[in-house]
Amino acid sequence: MKIFLFDFAKCNGCYGCQLACKDEHVDNDWFPIARPQPELGHFWLKLHEIVHGQVPKVKVEYRAILCMHCDEPPCAQISDAVYKRADGLVILDPTKATDKSVLDACPYHAIYWNEELKIAQKCTGCAHLIDQGEQPRCVDFCPTGALRFGEESDFIAELVEAETLQPELGTKPRVYYLNSPKLFL
Repeated sequence: MKIFLFDFAKCNGCYGCQLACKDEHVDNDWFPIARPQPELGHFWLKLHEIVHGQVPKVKVEYRAILCMHCDEPPCAQISDAVYKRADGLVILDPTKATDKSVLDACPYHAIYWNEELKIAQKCTGCAHLIDQGEQPRCVDFCPTGALRFGEESDFIAELVEAETLQPELGTKPRVYYLNSPKLFL
């Protein structure tokens, strides 16, 4: 099963992952995996910038947020448009994703409504590229190696130290975070 691994210590906030995702999906139709992403409003991968402290003592944290490709996806309980592939990627079938209720099912707010196409959309993990033996665009573009993707078994040593977002939700996300920032005084 595939996972994403994000390392806070390596991310310099270049926003390359966010731009690469837009470049891959805006005006590109990857049917049956995904229809084109709108140019504005959707961030299937969004880099959040969080500023801690006050000038002159400031620390900036960057966190990549994308579909968590959960083992227990809440969106799948709401809609039959959601399915989990054998490799672990959670896909929102663009021919069936016509109900807005799936947006509220995601506790990570990673599902968007495409007003023009009247469908729900989200990160596909670039399944169309994975099927060709390539990496997701966000991972391929990351200049620092902060965002990685691969077989869970290849990251076993690092996963001992990794965390997930909101583990108390029981969704069992497949996006892991390393070197989470600690309290900054």
